[in-house]
Amino acid sequence: MKRLGKRARSLLSFGFILAFWLIAACSTSAHSWGQSLDATVPSTVQPADVIYQAFDIPFDQVKAQLPQLKQQGYTYIQVSPPQKSHPAENWWARYQPIDHTLLQGPLGDEPSLRSLIRTAHRQHLKILVDVVLNHMANYADLPKNLNYPRFSAQDFHPQSCINYRDRRSVTQGWLNCDLPDLNTSSAYVRQEAKNYLNKLLALGVDGFRFDAAKHIEPDYFKAILPEVPAQKFVYGEVIGETLAESHEYTGIFPISDFHLLRTMITAFSLGGDLRSLINPATQQNALPGTQAIVFANNHDLQEGQLGMQFATERDKQLANAFVLAQRAGIPFIYLDDAKVPLTQAGVAFHRQMARQPQLFRPGSEIASGADSANLLFIERGDRGLALFNKAAEAFDAPIARMPGLAIGCYQELHHGFTVTISQDNTGQKTITRWGHTQRPGMQIPPRDALFLVKTRRKACS
Repeated sequence: MKRLGKRARSLLSFGFILAFWLIAACSTSAHSWGQSLDATVPSTVQPADVIYQAFDIPFDQVKAQLPQLKQQGYTYIQVSPPQKSHPAENWWARYQPIDHTLLQGPLGDEPSLRSLIRTAHRQHLKILVDVVLNHMANYADLPKNLNYPRFSAQDFHPQSCINYRDRRSVTQGWLNCDLPDLNTSSAYVRQEAKNYLNKLLALGVDGFRFDAAKHIEPDYFKAILPEVPAQKFVYGEVIGETLAESHEYTGIFPISDFHLLRTMITAFSLGGDLRSLINPATQQNALPGTQAIVFANNHDLQEGQLGMQFATERDKQLANAFVLAQRAGIPFIYLDDAKVPLTQAGVAFHRQMARQPQLFRPGSEIASGADSANLLFIERGDRGLALFNKAAEAFDAPIARMPGLAIGCYQELHHGFTVTISQDNTGQKTITRWGHTQRPGMQIPPRDALFLVKTRRKACS
């Protein structure tokens, strides 16, 4: 949606997503730092799933990209709103609906969307559709006469600017003071929303993202979501000012975790502490994994619409790597970020480690000097390890202990080298070969992340 000057939005979810299943128990070596909460995901989503945002890309072009996206490891492809909208070519115009009964616009028409969905299904990929149900377009005289194809003046809240300290104003005010806000408590308005969702479901869509969900009362979603089959995946955009505000919706469906985003922006910045990312939900710095879509970037952030951003492009890339390395939530990757080699390695790591438990390993248990605000170590069972270094210089340790990993050979997915873990004469497991240099210990490059995955021993010979 058009968000100039807007502070927040939210997501809502309905209790029909009842089944949550637990992924494996955490590593047996618990200690004060690190036993992570057992993250779960909705039953409609698998642990290896990753959402790719095909933002503002015509449906025919998305269809052509499907083989590459599948090869990279994405499972859900999210497309921009398809309904007839503001006629401008700009991206924000897709978030200003004019007629939900017509699927046509710069991204394509109903046949092209249907073709995309069918092609995706043949490749075992799923399509999510971004839907805008909160408001209508600011175009020509429409905000004055409120005479839309399916709505008239009685279907809207009176025009007012939003006061974000007033919950009623948040759900009944006009975004940007100029986007007509639908009276979502109206039975007629709710039925029109159901009609639109059913139209998309008839094409075979696999789920929905609800734009600006925070600006719609939770009861609205409880009323319309029974139209959506339980096997479909839905989530909402809720830019919660507080965790309490976000939790108005988390009982309905998962929401975009802006709390974790804010935590990552601080943690990866100059002077930030990566250790703040250790089990962030337990520190009230993120939503529980069962309730979260985890991300470092989306179209609003990319377009500078929300007033929050990473200090550098590399900070954002490292944050993308983090959401893929850890187990909580469902990872979401924005458009161009998928082209970054670090992100591609992260997606591969996420898929290979999907069913492995998670442990944040204290740096003090790994190497001298590794207990640092610039370093983070995430074990995935005894078969994987993600290592982060946000400092401007490499971290070099001549001796590196690996107490949680199995003895054997490991493939690094980002740079492509191998690592050998052996047991020394004291019984400790240490890195005896790092890369091609035959050196022991470890070296993590500056401003980088590494992903180690156990592989066949002969790869290290």
